Amino acid sequence: MADIQAAPNSDAVYRKIALRLMPFLLACYIINYLDRVSIGYAKLQFVPELHLNEAVFGLITSAFFIGYILFEIPSNLLLLRIGAPKTLMRIMTLWGLVVVSMAWAQNEYWFYVQRFLLGAFEAGFFPGVLLYLSFWFPNHQRGRATSLFLVGIPLSGVLGGAISGGVMEGMDGLLGMRGWRWLFLVDGIPAVLLGLSAWFVLTDRPENASFLSPAEKQLVVDDMAADRAAHSHAPAGSIMEVLRSSKVWLMVVVYFTMAFLNTNQIWFPTLLRKSGAGSVTGAAWILAGVWVIVAGFVLLVSRNSDRMLERKWHLLLTGLLAGGAYLALPLAAGNLWATAFLVMLSAGGGYAVFTVFWTVPPVWLEGRGAAMGIALISALGQFGGLSGPAVVGWIFQETGSLYTGLAIAALLLLIGTAIAVFAIPHARLRRV
Repeated sequence: MADIQAAPNSDAVYRKIALRLMPFLLACYIINYLDRVSIGYAKLQFVPELHLNEAVFGLITSAFFIGYILFEIPSNLLLLRIGAPKTLMRIMTLWGLVVVSMAWAQNEYWFYVQRFLLGAFEAGFFPGVLLYLSFWFPNHQRGRATSLFLVGIPLSGVLGGAISGGVMEGMDGLLGMRGWRWLFLVDGIPAVLLGLSAWFVLTDRPENASFLSPAEKQLVVDDMAADRAAHSHAPAGSIMEVLRSSKVWLMVVVYFTMAFLNTNQIWFPTLLRKSGAGSVTGAAWILAGVWVIVAGFVLLVSRNSDRMLERKWHLLLTGLLAGGAYLALPLAAGNLWATAFLVMLSAGGGYAVFTVFWTVPPVWLEGRGAAMGIALISALGQFGGLSGPAVVGWIFQETGSLYTGLAIAALLLLIGTAIAVFAIPHARLRRV
């Protein structure tokens, strides 16, 4: 009698996939977000040195999102044609070179051009990875996989806090260069190296994975097919269906409010300095500790959301936490540790709601529609990322206070959370 090979264990297969893909993707996102937000530390030196002001800095930050928005959808559609390895290699190599070039910026106009190019070259990375994960993980596994990727945001805060102060103050003057210029060099080079590695590390789809057995490949393919068959809502599968979908446009609005809030973490170093941190290094180390806790919280929330097969109430509670903590910041004015505590709550809630939210769009979209829909949500939602720093920076310059602008960001997030919870239908998740 022929031996019958035992069917592979589902959890073991997805652990195997996660161990193969997620460390590299996580490292990419850590460097990605570090390159995007390290300017929040660098500004503490280059704003006075280049005779800029807070409003100009807000515009410099926002210039990133103009390029990002313009090229987000084309980049994601290109990924669907040529695959994730080639796409990520192109994206990361080019953005790393732009970050390196920022070490030689001479005035705000240099920064406007460089930040625009950074956004244009980086466009497609975030929605591209989310689309890539939707090829490998079914709905009941996707929250955990997404959280393992998106935890790169708080981990980039840990890394940024650990190295930024040390580089800016410890290397200041080395070879005649200021510390903020060294920071851009140190941040940009790893992106180039990771980009060149993407071609060799990543596999496009489960069907082509040499690290999976035929039975394991079939398990993943069957799970994905079962997910599609379980959809009772006729998901958007073409570009026109995506553009006509009210759910997609509601998700654009929701993501706008999240991007408006979360991009304002660039002000955290300034907020701590104004609350009593004695140096750039001191603020950086406090924020490093904050981001360690935030990373753990985001993973906990995401795992619990997967365990309970529930998204709606996780969105509500984390959105309320983030909005409430931002609104409470004026109560801690002048108190360094109270401010740091509220920053921790606001960042934890903000990135937890962000992480849970991004498990929702792939449920409603598939095929070419998924590439278009995820990119559309990410691109248009990034108008929040464009306007958030500009609005907060302008109000800061006019009033001398960060709190009013951050309160506006908090109120917008609360509106977005309400839409996400009560206006967007939530599909019932199933456990395979």
